[in-house]
Amino acid sequence: MNSPISSVKTAKTARSLKTNCILLQEIVENLIDGVLIVTTTGEWVYGNYNAHRICQQLNVGQPTAEMVPQKVWQICQVFIANHQVLSEPTTIEPVMVEAEITIELAVRYRVRVRWFRLEDTHSPHLLVTLEDCDQVARSRAIAEINQYGLTARQADVWLLHRTGHTYRDIATKLFVAINTVKRHMKDIYLKQKLHSV
Repeated sequence: MNSPISSVKTAKTARSLKTNCILLQEIVENLIDGVLIVTTTGEWVYGNYNAHRICQQLNVGQPTAEMVPQKVWQICQVFIANHQVLSEPTTIEPVMVEAEITIELAVRYRVRVRWFRLEDTHSPHLLVTLEDCDQVARSRAIAEINQYGLTARQADVWLLHRTGHTYRDIATKLFVAINTVKRHMKDIYLKQKLHSV
């Protein structure tokens, strides 16, 4: 017979587990990277918001409802072919494959694939993280703009520079001469140097 005290403890434990699951779900949904869980046959099991967003961009012109993009699946296939699961059912090789995908000559994604085992399944899955390299570069540039105390125009130049634009591209986008871009970059590097001292 269960006592009222053990019933209260069980209810608190259940609420605590539910709260932890909700918290974990919110954390994964708010990650800057796309998080995708895929079976070894290419079936989509889970994808957070950013995984859906990135996969839509990679699946342009195709039905996008939870479909692993062909370029991502090719990386997964290379991983599967080259990294076999160890014979011990609870142990998986701690290896990862990393590759970059570029679309439209500008948008870059870093794809990382590794083994992932769900508790209620016997077969391993793939944990695929999709990193928007341009978003990471923009975030880093914004942090550096604040860190170095750049002017508004220096900030414009630095943001474009950190996202992979050439001096010529920056000059064209900002409607300035290349020498102006060079001068701003020289000033930015000086501020970096002074900040690191």
